[in-house]
Amino acid sequence: MTIAACYLSSEGVVFGADSTSTVYVPGPGADSGGADHHYDYAQKVFQIGEDSRLGIAFWGLGSLGSTSYRTLVARFADQLQAQPATTMADVANRWNQFFWTAYSSVFAQVIQRTQQLLGQVTRTPDEEGELAYLLQAFSGGFCLGGYCLPDRVPEALETTFSPDQTELAAPRPLAIGNAKFWGCPNMIYRLIYGVDFGILDAIMESGKWTGTPDDLIELMSPFRLAQPLDLPIREAIDWVYTSIYTTSQALKFSHLAPVCGGPVEIAVITTDRLFRWVRHKKLDAAISQGGRFDE
Repeated sequence: MTIAACYLSSEGVVFGADSTSTVYVPGPGADSGGADHHYDYAQKVFQIGEDSRLGIAFWGLGSLGSTSYRTLVARFADQLQAQPATTMADVANRWNQFFWTAYSSVFAQVIQRTQQLLGQVTRTPDEEGELAYLLQAFSGGFCLGGYCLPDRVPEALETTFSPDQTELAAPRPLAIGNAKFWGCPNMIYRLIYGVDFGILDAIMESGKWTGTPDDLIELMSPFRLAQPLDLPIREAIDWVYTSIYTTSQALKFSHLAPVCGGPVEIAVITTDRLFRWVRHKKLDAAISQGGRFDE
């Protein structure tokens, strides 16, 4: 699991993510059970190519089988170098097609089984559990951002994917000044809105609320924390870092599994500069366990 974030400012794009990856480790014997292990030094934000004006953040599914996101992004960067894009919409659409070709090939059987289960009129409890697992384990998303020459207008676009899809939807552009969070954003929603969507759903399904969902949201609205619409880039960096760190710490001290944690990585692309790391793990971070950063 992940907490990933993107803030689109008029000055540029800020990406952020935690570093925890969850990996299922099977038991030593055929009949022995396995368990989820949490590793704290994964990378979820990537520069697209060297000396680049583009970056991307991932959440959810950790890789495409034996093909890592690092490798996939590098291959896409090679494609862009051979055939440069002139608009961010073109970059995002080409990436979506590039990603879906790989995803639908690697997980063809998963997609086929998911579609089969969804097409059944009725499903057994075991089949419901299988469907829920497939949708949870093989879903995720990414946010691609940066700018193209010659206009230098910063943009960021998000896309989600899951095995119940037959193709990816068009990338959705982010609005300037509107921070977006993915993965485990519950803590941030509670901070900003005073409630998260899981709590709202629980209230609605309890049968004790007699109003509409809109009535409930309207009731909560006076308690939300308003935010500036276009933060200066350094405050935007601070906001993204604070949000990810707060989520990781909340999970660390909660009863829940530590599915978010490790060093917070932050990258920025400003309209006058290329992709830059604000905080980025060195390759010896897991050895030193100090989470030291390149400045």
